[in-house]
Amino acid sequence: MISTRRIATVLAVAVAAGVSGLAVSSANAAGPLDHLGKPLNPISELDNIASSGIPAPYAAQLPGVKSQLAGLNHLNDLNQLHQVTDPVAPLLNLVSAAG
Repeated sequence: MISTRRIATVLAVAVAAGVSGLAVSSANAAGPLDHLGKPLNPISELDNIASSGIPAPYAAQLPGVKSQLAGLNHLNDLNQLHQVTDPVAPLLNLVSAAG
């Protein structure tokens, strides 16, 4: 059985490749009506694809791709944790040695 992360990764790569393919082909076909089209947002398209086969009451419970990517922005906060733990580390070594 294929994991959900693997499926989401394959979908993300496929959408990114499709969007880049559309961008390349449309760059050569610029016309006077190009400003009327709505620009594609790959993240919102992934959210739509991910929740397309799920009933509405349950789709609201699933985290979207946008919210998951926003959570990755907080990884830097974990690096800042060392600013608090590093000054206390020698004391923790003394406590463990005394025990």
